[in-house]
Formats: sequence, C-alpha cells, structure tokens
Amino acid sequence: MNSPYTGAWPLNPAAYLAQLRAEFPTFGIIADPRRPIWMAVRGDEIFIWATDGDVLRQRLLEISGR
Repeated sequence: MNSPYTGAWPLNPAAYLAQLRAEFPTFGIIADPRRPIWMAVRGDEIFIWATDGDVLRQRLLEISGR
C-alpha cells in the first residue's frame, strides 16, 4: 500500500482513511488528522489509538497477524 504520508502529516487523510477502511473492513476506523487522532474499534474487545494513519495501520496489521 502506498502511503500518502510524508513525515507525520498526511497529504490526503481522507484517501488514507478510505484505504484503511477497505483494508480492514471488520474495524470501525475514524480520524481527526488535525489533532492528530486516528482510532480503530472492533466490538467491545479492541480499541486502538494512534497519532497517524501509518501507526494505526501497523497496529492493525499486528493484531491481524499480517
């Protein structure tokens, strides 16, 4: 997956958010890149918080065993 990031700030956070949602359809994923807050949730068991989309994606990959 090509990251739309250069450093900590997204070039197109909406596109990256859409990519994350497509790649991890079993998670609810929301973001406020201006703060920066990126979150993913699945059921009552999993809640992930990250400072950018790349960190969130890495954590989701780890949880998914990929």
